Amino acid sequence: MNDLKERVEKYIEMEKKAFDKLKIGVPPGSYLEGSARDFLFMAKSYYNDAIFFKKKGDLVNALAALNYSYGWIDAGVRIGLLDGGDDHRLFTHFK
Repeated sequence: MNDLKERVEKYIEMEKKAFDKLKIGVPPGSYLEGSARDFLFMAKSYYNDAIFFKKKGDLVNALAALNYSYGWIDAGVRIGLLDGGDDHRLFTHFK
């Protein structure tokens, strides 16, 4: 169980760094801006769920929520709705 706790804490820290770098990657007022904000909202919602589960001691669901959260982040960056800069360690880029 210690390994699971360490993994959850590692991914929480990694996602904090990702959220600090993320920006909306499409022009303001564009049709896609709403989609970009939806992706960011979903990522943050699952991240907040992970924090909630961790506080309850439910590490399995915390890790699951972190995986969903990062899936939204990576998908958003990969298709260009979100901008993570050139950080290839935190984000999956298509090049």
